[in-house]
Amino acid sequence: MTGARRAHPHALQTIVALALLLAAEVLDVARASEPPVAGSSARFEVAWRLVHERYWDLSLSAIDWDDARRAFGARTVADEAALDDLLVEMYEAIGDDHSRYLPAARVAEQREALGDLPCIGYFGQGVGAGGSEAADAPPGLRSAGPVTFGAWPDGIGYLRVGDLVQAGVADGVRQAVIELERGGAAALVLDLRGNPGGRLVTMMQVAGVFTRGLLWRALTRWSLPLPYPALGTPATSLPLAVLVDGDVHSAAEGLAGALQAQGRALVVGATTAGNVEAVLPFCLRDGAQAWIATGVLAPLGAPTWEGRGVVPDLPTDPGSATDIARAALLAR
Repeated sequence: MTGARRAHPHALQTIVALALLLAAEVLDVARASEPPVAGSSARFEVAWRLVHERYWDLSLSAIDWDDARRAFGARTVADEAALDDLLVEMYEAIGDDHSRYLPAARVAEQREALGDLPCIGYFGQGVGAGGSEAADAPPGLRSAGPVTFGAWPDGIGYLRVGDLVQAGVADGVRQAVIELERGGAAALVLDLRGNPGGRLVTMMQVAGVFTRGLLWRALTRWSLPLPYPALGTPATSLPLAVLVDGDVHSAAEGLAGALQAQGRALVVGATTAGNVEAVLPFCLRDGAQAWIATGVLAPLGAPTWEGRGVVPDLPTDPGSATDIARAALLAR
């Protein structure tokens, strides 16, 4: 009887070794094809840590930031573009309407929309609906850059500033004020209704058209309060009323609130949004930017407007604000 031929022991060892090697290679290929975990990325760590170290008050965030690290870091991402999307989503989860992660591919797009903001202080949410002409403005408005202006027959001048983002806003305000005063204006109404805010430097320059001195401080948890002045030489000392509503945000709130706190302007309308976080863009190595609310604006020697807004001297429905402001200025 012939039996099956038995394999040589060394041959068996060779076969087993080859099988194990092949299995290991297959496993490595499988592992290589699996998307990486987001939390293992250096970019993820930098983006998370910037908020952890620089955000002005994480207790007010809509999400616990340590929980965000675990939840978002545990997700897998197929490529760098997917990681960008995840980081955008993680910053949106902060829920403050200011902080954001801007992938490198979108930096140029934002620069085109908002102007050149290369890692400097920035306030606000971009150009909003505030630029539309108000129905209760005087007829025959003229333009000074992005600012519109005119006057009523009673001698009160009017300026409409829709945002503090666009280039030329501060110069436009200064030009409009000079032309209105030369035209015989006895008082001024500055209309900020619907203004979403904008640049820190523009806020300071527009304030400098009407007044001078240190007007603001920025409160952070990682540095001493930083004072900010009005910039430029005042162009007018005419009585001033500022129109506001609940859609006034950020640097526009800082402008109205500082003029009010200094006693330079009468604020008329509805309480503003109470959203005055100071946002600083951090430039990252790959060209992305992390825009983080590192502090909040406050007047010198008084509490921040964050969470409470600028309360008008003359509270009224925004639709009646112009008439009430004009009456108050004429009564002076």
